[in-house]
Amino acid sequence: MTAIQTKLAALSTDIQTLFVPTYGDVATFYTVVYLIARNGHLTEQEKPAQYELRLEMIRSVRTKIEDQLTAWGLDGEDMVADIVSDYFEDFVNYREQPSALTNEIFVAIIQKVMKL
Repeated sequence: MTAIQTKLAALSTDIQTLFVPTYGDVATFYTVVYLIARNGHLTEQEKPAQYELRLEMIRSVRTKIEDQLTAWGLDGEDMVADIVSDYFEDFVNYREQPSALTNEIFVAIIQKVMKL
């Protein structure tokens, strides 16, 4: 378990409850932000058609998540940055986090975030 995963797990029950409507739980929240970081990085590397629009959307989602966390009294920028750091640490060490999220669940969560 990484430092940010430990920090998320140690949040009070009241704070953890705030994650439920959008993410289900803090572990899923971590996975969503991790996947956002991965998608952003891969988009920057591969530069698919209209990648600029995709990166803009990824940045927008990330900002909304940071703002949501900040509204809950957490340090949104730092928490998201810590998860992004976990992704890059895994990337440079050729590790991949297993994800139990289906694409459908991931997209549904992103849609909830965009409505915030």
